Amino acid sequence: MEKLNARFEINSKHLQSLGVLVPGSNKSLEIYESENLNSNERLYFSLWGCRDLNSATFDAKSKMLQRGSEITSAYFIVSGTVLSIAGELITRLGPGSVIGLAEGISGLNSPTTVIAVTCVQARVIPISKISHILPKLPKIMQKIIGNIACRSLEKINQ
Repeated sequence: MEKLNARFEINSKHLQSLGVLVPGSNKSLEIYESENLNSNERLYFSLWGCRDLNSATFDAKSKMLQRGSEITSAYFIVSGTVLSIAGELITRLGPGSVIGLAEGISGLNSPTTVIAVTCVQARVIPISKISHILPKLPKIMQKIIGNIACRSLEKINQ
């Protein structure tokens, strides 16, 4: 029997209703500077518009990650829906979700298979870039990032 564990996504329709259609547009930047976005929406906006990240498209029914495989890239979902499957545990994720980052930073293989339910637009976060930057950060920042990754993994495993 399948268990739907959780669901997470940003209300992208709400952002569109505010006028956030293109991350670099003047209207979008005005909204970002306003007090109308919550912290999740602000993070979504920042990653969506980040010029340092490449974009990727996944067709419906395509695998983004395979359980047990090495994670070389994490993904930030801009639009679309995915299912993260770990045995009987199924989690539905949508816009604003970040997939594989904590595991990738920690050097772990993917604990889940992630399949696109609809066409998915994502921003690609190369783990190698993060791995090269981490040793150059101050020790306190390394510990903070490590703690965040551990907390994320604990939530995933609950």
